[in-house]
Amino acid sequence: YTWTVCGIYPYTAGIAVFLPNERFNSIFEKDAGSFSGYLSNEPITDIPEDYIAKTITADDMTKLAKQLDHSMGSYMAYFQVVCLIVAAIILYLLTKIIIEKNERSISMAKILGYSNGEITSLYLIPTAVVVLLSEGIAIYLGYLLMVCFWKIMMMSLGGYFAFIMTPGGFVKEFLLVFAAYLIITVLDVLRIRKIPKALALKNVE
Repeated sequence: YTWTVCGIYPYTAGIAVFLPNERFNSIFEKDAGSFSGYLSNEPITDIPEDYIAKTITADDMTKLAKQLDHSMGSYMAYFQVVCLIVAAIILYLLTKIIIEKNERSISMAKILGYSNGEITSLYLIPTAVVVLLSEGIAIYLGYLLMVCFWKIMMMSLGGYFAFIMTPGGFVKEFLLVFAAYLIITVLDVLRIRKIPKALALKNVE
């Protein structure tokens, strides 16, 4: 047989090919009106029990998800913590390098009469804007990559279930990294306050 795909239907319950029953009977030379099965969302009482192949409940449909959550849910929580720590370390090193590269300039700004708050806003606010924009872009790109990798992974498996990330997941991910950056910002403020004015008076070798 040669088939032509007429359209794609967003069906996340499995991988399937749909065909109208009349068309199926015509192609495979079945009697008109014949069918191989019947689906019902209500209990069937007008046929013998022997003819009912299976009764599927909502628990049956979510059994795989519950099993994955039971076996891997705790690991995902640990993975979130590890990712948060890694992000915090990267942000800490980034801001640390920025401040260390500008220690002499910060010291000179203190001599010129700028307060610690003004210096902090001068160096940390632009960094915060870049971090927040980069985080939003990285979260979105990470989601797109995960969708692509998920489809590739599902092609190698016998079953199928959809990858879904709710808006709450995006917000949670953003807030966790933002909270880590706020803690790092406090450390950076303390580091800026500790830079002495005498540093600007030292000879540059």
